[in-house]
Amino acid sequence: MTRSSLHLDSPRQPLARTAAGSPAPAGNVTTEPAATTSSAASPAPRRHGGDNWRYSSQLNQQLTAAQRALGFVDGLAGQLEALKGELSGQLTQRRVDSARLARGIEQVAQQWSQRGVASGGSLDSRLQFRLAADARQTFTVRGLEVANLTQGAAETLVFFTGEPGSGPAAVQVGEPLSESALLAALGRALAPSGIQPQLDEQGQLQFSVAEEAWQGVRERFSLRGGGIRFPAGQPQHLKLQPTEQALQPQQWQSADHAGTRQTLQKVLRALDQLQLSRAAISRAMAEVRHAIAQLSQMSEQLWADGFVNDFNARFNTPDSESGLYEVVPALLGVSRYRVLSLLALP
Repeated sequence: MTRSSLHLDSPRQPLARTAAGSPAPAGNVTTEPAATTSSAASPAPRRHGGDNWRYSSQLNQQLTAAQRALGFVDGLAGQLEALKGELSGQLTQRRVDSARLARGIEQVAQQWSQRGVASGGSLDSRLQFRLAADARQTFTVRGLEVANLTQGAAETLVFFTGEPGSGPAAVQVGEPLSESALLAALGRALAPSGIQPQLDEQGQLQFSVAEEAWQGVRERFSLRGGGIRFPAGQPQHLKLQPTEQALQPQQWQSADHAGTRQTLQKVLRALDQLQLSRAAISRAMAEVRHAIAQLSQMSEQLWADGFVNDFNARFNTPDSESGLYEVVPALLGVSRYRVLSLLALP
């Protein structure tokens, strides 16, 4: 696993700290080494140009992804603020100008429909920031629930996704399969198709696929069972239920005061979500900038060694409990199910 892979799944996951272990300062991004201020200064560490270039390139790509996501979030927030003002104003009127409000809602809907392109894939449909610009669509499948697949008689399920380079994939389910073993088996079987199994915060089985592959998977995902949980014989097309999007402006109403009031509440919730996304993006940008600044002063190997040494120093001292307080905020909200999902990745 590379360091950049630590930040792919959730805006709550922090980037790895550099050897300094401190939050990144705001400022311009640079990959040039700092000039020496004195001939008596210690000699600079040996540089590995290839390593520096490779990792610096990754960091700059991540910074670009964050900047695009931030631009989209700010633009959408501006439109929602304008719509909020219109909705609030109309609620004070005796009659709602539904046509005027509908135009504002349509503008928000058009902006939202451009999320994937405008953010470069760094924001998914739930407004979760993806530093690797690999936004994924999550979905559930009726009949593929943890309890159903880990209990009862054994059965072989054969999955067909129709994705290029993938063939039928068999998974043995039923007792005494554990949650972690189920995730691992599904992960191995579906990996060639780009589909990943995971457990949500409530322990429910979900799947995810790259957003650009979603429509194809939705049309072709099928399964053949052994006659216990799913029919034997011809593969049965599976009905996939996508996870609800953070914004659904196509459902917002403005025909009367009741509909306008409900839409206003949804707009306020959307603005709250955008605030959280913006904070996550800003933190990621600051830490990427800090990592770039640190990397410009040392090789990639020295950067990694410095981070490991700093981490060990923090957690192997009599006062290591104070260091724990720096890590705990990053782990809050990471449930047992999330850990199982990460461990099951092939």
